[in-house]
Amino acid sequence: MKLNPWTAVSLAAAALTLPAIAADWPQYRGPLHDGSSPESIRTNWTASPPRVLWRRSIAPGWSSIVVSGNRAFTQVRRPSGGSSREFCVALDTTTGNELWAREVDTGTYSDLAGYDNNIDGPRSTPSVDGNFVYVLTSYLKLVCLRADTGAVVWRRDFIAEFPGTNVIEWQNAASPLLVGDLIYLNANVSGNRLTAVRKSDGVTAWRGQNDTMTHATPVFSTMGGVPQVVFLTMSGLVGVDPAAGGVLWRHNFTPSITSTAATPIAAADVVYASAAYGRGAWTARVRRSGSAFTVTDTNFRQSTANQNHWASPVLHEGFVYSIVERSLRSLGCYDPVNRTNAWTTSTVGTRNPGFASLIKAGGVLVVLTEGGELVLVDPTPTAYRELGRFQALSEYCWNHPALSNGRLYARSSSEIIALDVAPPSVPFPPYRLAMSLSPANTLLAVAVRGEGDSLLPPDAGSRLALQSANDFRGTGTHWSDETVVWTGSGAEWTTTLPAPVDSRVYRAIEKGGTR
Repeated sequence: MKLNPWTAVSLAAAALTLPAIAADWPQYRGPLHDGSSPESIRTNWTASPPRVLWRRSIAPGWSSIVVSGNRAFTQVRRPSGGSSREFCVALDTTTGNELWAREVDTGTYSDLAGYDNNIDGPRSTPSVDGNFVYVLTSYLKLVCLRADTGAVVWRRDFIAEFPGTNVIEWQNAASPLLVGDLIYLNANVSGNRLTAVRKSDGVTAWRGQNDTMTHATPVFSTMGGVPQVVFLTMSGLVGVDPAAGGVLWRHNFTPSITSTAATPIAAADVVYASAAYGRGAWTARVRRSGSAFTVTDTNFRQSTANQNHWASPVLHEGFVYSIVERSLRSLGCYDPVNRTNAWTTSTVGTRNPGFASLIKAGGVLVVLTEGGELVLVDPTPTAYRELGRFQALSEYCWNHPALSNGRLYARSSSEIIALDVAPPSVPFPPYRLAMSLSPANTLLAVAVRGEGDSLLPPDAGSRLALQSANDFRGTGTHWSDETVVWTGSGAEWTTTLPAPVDSRVYRAIEKGGTR
């Protein structure tokens, strides 16, 4: 029996992330840099389908969506000053209303052969960190914007700075990778293409190597106990030291000269990469011995049944799930040990997936088909098993969806939608409210406790509202919300607030409830 080296690391990650109940989706590959979210979503879509929170028209673009707090960010092409320009836009996650739009570059793109050029737009996805958004444009400008206003903080233009720097066919599609204090990208500067800049001011931290860029976004991983950034380039895969840029290892091969866009997977001691246009999939083991890495057990499968076009794959319990080409585009489960597809299906939901994309949420695959259907899939190597489906958009949907705080965001060439997919809340048991004044009568301590041995839900702090009134009249009482922050777990949640100056009554209720 062959052991799958990815299984142990996948199970360990799952054990670490299962307790999380909400997370931002701050980068193209999500909070964990691997196309997955620690959040769970509800899967009984037949009985409880996704609920549309809002739907908005949006200008064209193949940029995906990132989310931080109450803002979502993406990139679009819009007319400005008589020409097409590239913009980063911020949307309110509650309403979908546009908060700001900032022009970042020209908006001229290569011919979409066989498609309407009017739907073309930027391919890169912003990254957001705290109060700042980082955008890598189609023409290799790296821009830092304020997340609240869109104001430009700093800007780099690699083409202007380094004569001879060129933009590849179809323009840049890679997204900026943000880890710690640095932003990683392939700036395609001859002789010094792999680049890290400081997020605070945009100053170059290091640059080196002459590996020509592809459309693939670099990925952060830890292999052999060593953190590293892995780039998929026209020379193959290269793992570099995040702090100084030194090469740790290489896996040399030649991907597609037309377009190589899917982000590689690097986990445990195995790396996986794929490219379309008649190429296929590469796998290899990357092992550490002392301070040196070696690349062995390499394999290449040149087959349309193994090649990813531009949708990045996800890893689950040692198997790679991706959209493969075949004679018809299909969802496939790839076994990297036996170097074969465990299964493929050309029907996902009600029809062919086309240029679909996928993410993983709480151990379930979420596939967004080209035709705008969201399909839940059980990630098992045994066979394709659909869990649910929901028609969210119409074509063309070539953008990866995003999940944050129980909301699934998806976009097409003309629309963006936010859906409530949060799992059902754990019901509150019987509970009681206890209050006491501080010795100086300046603070009011409030506690909500479960009756008897009852435990309150783990998310009680986000669901409880404290209200007060100065005149109790039963059902006719006018209640006002108090601004409080709950802390606690298990049987008790507590908060404090200034003591009232008059006689007041209080109640603790579930938000939106009457209890």
